[in-house]
Amino acid sequence: MNKHIKNRLLIRSIEAHKRILAEGQNVDLASISYEEGTPFERVHEYNAFTILTKLQFPKDEVLNIESKSRQYLDEIAVKELLAEEIIQLLIEYRNEIANS
Repeated sequence: MNKHIKNRLLIRSIEAHKRILAEGQNVDLASISYEEGTPFERVHEYNAFTILTKLQFPKDEVLNIESKSRQYLDEIAVKELLAEEIIQLLIEYRNEIANS
């Protein structure tokens, strides 16, 4: 868990993902390190990919844009949680997947 909390890219990606979901098409892409004009869906997909990859989710969950892991990420990212709490929930979810 500690290595994930210290991973700047992961933390920044989670914070960006929270903003993407909260602000939708109105998100200021430059403020979350994306080039203006990048399609919103591409930003959303790439961010989810980065987060799940950094947390070592199964490849099929990472690559499938309609996976349950991506849906779960979106569900918890809209809640008012800290990035560390989101990481913890995602790790618990990943472990559930591994054990099922």
